[in-house]
Amino acid sequence: MPDSGTLRLLQITDSHILPDPEARFYGIDSAASLRAVIDHANRNRFDLVLFTGDLAQEPSTESYRRLAELCAGLPAPCYWLPGNHDEPALARRILSQTPLLHEPVIRKGRWLIVCLDSTVPGSAGGSLSEERLDLLERTLSGHPSLHTLIALHHHPVPSGSAWMDTMILDNAGEFFAVLGRHPQVRAVLHGHTHQVSDMEIEGKRVLGTPSTCIQFRPASRSFALDEERPGYRWLELGPEGSLETGICRVAVPPASDDA
Repeated sequence: MPDSGTLRLLQITDSHILPDPEARFYGIDSAASLRAVIDHANRNRFDLVLFTGDLAQEPSTESYRRLAELCAGLPAPCYWLPGNHDEPALARRILSQTPLLHEPVIRKGRWLIVCLDSTVPGSAGGSLSEERLDLLERTLSGHPSLHTLIALHHHPVPSGSAWMDTMILDNAGEFFAVLGRHPQVRAVLHGHTHQVSDMEIEGKRVLGTPSTCIQFRPASRSFALDEERPGYRWLELGPEGSLETGICRVAVPPASDDA
């Protein structure tokens, strides 16, 4: 962390790594795309990286090992939480043998980052169990003086795309009820939507972030891809509670084949 006490964080999400290096995800080499994102991010200094789910498209030992290899070049601690395409237990088992960290609560300076697992086995949609909501309540109640960032995979507010909003966090009202009791919560980060959003809900800033591979077309009634480039989000978290953020888009070389 720099002398100013500002924490610079990167959010990387929805990498959808495949086990086979020759395989493509909607025509995209998702591993090469993530590599380009990491190379771009490494041009600047940062203190922490947070992966917010859908690490793998096909959750397997090889997918998670490929992810870990790609992340080996990141010079800061890397944390992850699962998305609906992941198998959380498998990811924990494989990634526990790598520098990729899985922690529900991360404290850095005057900031607390709470990582929530919003996945539901067998479902593309999300939900926060009573146990996870209780953990959130206890954590926030125990650290009222720390500025707090909440991270989860599923979007807790409608995206504007009808098909995507069938896979929203289904108990967002309960989630925001907890947050509303804790004024130290500065923002909520999510992935899942493969597009950028920045809105305020019940006094909390809610930030959606592009995927490191394919992008979904905004305001689409049915599944459709967008032509926007892959990207990631940077955040600068000040010791007094300020939050500055932006999106970096990354040019990815075209695939060398039609696999």
